[in-house]
Amino acid sequence: MESIRIGLIGAGTVGSGVIEILKKESNSYRENFGLDLVLAAVCTRTPEKVKKELQNFPSCKIEPDYQKIVKDPAIDVVLELVGGTDVAYTIVNNALKNGKTVITANKALISQKGEELFALAEANRVEIGIEASVAGAIPVIRSIKTGLGSDSFLSLYGILNGTTNFILSKMELEHLDYSEALKIAQELGFAEKDPTFDVEGIDTAHKISILGSLAFSQKIPLQSVQIEGITKISGLDIQFAGELGYRIKLLGLVRKIADKIEARVQPVMIPVKHPFANIMDEMNAVYYQTVYAGPGMFVGKGAGSLPTASSIVSDILYYGSRRNKGMISEKNLFPEAVISEANGALVRYYLRFTTVDQPGVLSEISKVLGDHGISISSVRQNEVEKEPVEVVVITHPATEENIKKSLKIIDGLSLIRHASVAIRLEDKF
Repeated sequence: MESIRIGLIGAGTVGSGVIEILKKESNSYRENFGLDLVLAAVCTRTPEKVKKELQNFPSCKIEPDYQKIVKDPAIDVVLELVGGTDVAYTIVNNALKNGKTVITANKALISQKGEELFALAEANRVEIGIEASVAGAIPVIRSIKTGLGSDSFLSLYGILNGTTNFILSKMELEHLDYSEALKIAQELGFAEKDPTFDVEGIDTAHKISILGSLAFSQKIPLQSVQIEGITKISGLDIQFAGELGYRIKLLGLVRKIADKIEARVQPVMIPVKHPFANIMDEMNAVYYQTVYAGPGMFVGKGAGSLPTASSIVSDILYYGSRRNKGMISEKNLFPEAVISEANGALVRYYLRFTTVDQPGVLSEISKVLGDHGISISSVRQNEVEKEPVEVVVITHPATEENIKKSLKIIDGLSLIRHASVAIRLEDKF
């Protein structure tokens, strides 16, 4: 029986989930894996709460100073579950220098500092487990590294933020506007008081930069990801999308365009007949295309105490069992990707114009679009007796650059009442 001594730093939502799983499943890990997972020390800001949770771990000590955990020669694996990038970076950095295997759920830290930390781990002949950093309970990272390691990725799409997916689902199913759906998400605990990190797409960008780097074995820096959130999506856009046979999702995507990589986060319209469009509420999903295996999809809970903790414990079992075995560390350091100028790609667009009610509106809009090489596939207009009038245009494939240039001109016309909306159609997965 091999013993793995664990130091847990951060016993909040995810950390308490780890404690609960270890309490309930340690016997099965001994029987099925031959591993004795020993919770040796916990560092937390809520020691009184943890004392009750640790009643089943009589040998576990509560340590107020995380530095003592990362330096303790008796600790094999350090769990960094404090979040953020400042203290978390210090914890991981020092733990690696002290020869500890590190397990983390910190997508921001890995996205921003991963290259430095993986190099440090390699230099100290230890490893970093990051399964819980993307998509919670979904085992997508190890699947990319090993399960699909024999294949070559063509594209990878992710619905990776439960907050935004919940908001968009509420907007559609309950016919709400963005602000109303956000309020419900906050009341139910699916959105933070300040939801910026989620709704502006930053959280998804961190995650897609990690997945994309692993899938293509090329470093995709966070600053290379084009990011757009969902705050400009209205109930009207949700309604029109449904009428057109689409559903709006905040999508993180990475894909090959010739010998370059496109990386972006933005709201897109996905055909409702595609299974990817039917990932609702707080669920997450990752859809991929590879050369040999073809298309596939992972679905599961992307957040929450026990779902995320299950990935943490999975990493403890996997990486903990590899310690001191002379195994070659998994490759996590890659050359930097050549990022495509995605505004040159040809894509169909949904365009919504809020206009005055007078003859010639559509002809003026069409002329500007035509002057920029954008042809119209279909047009629909809401029939109302008062202004403003909503005109929806679906284009044939056009470049993002030309769409932006034309909308800048159109929004300057006297017939336009509000800023126009442009949403990409992703209908060729």
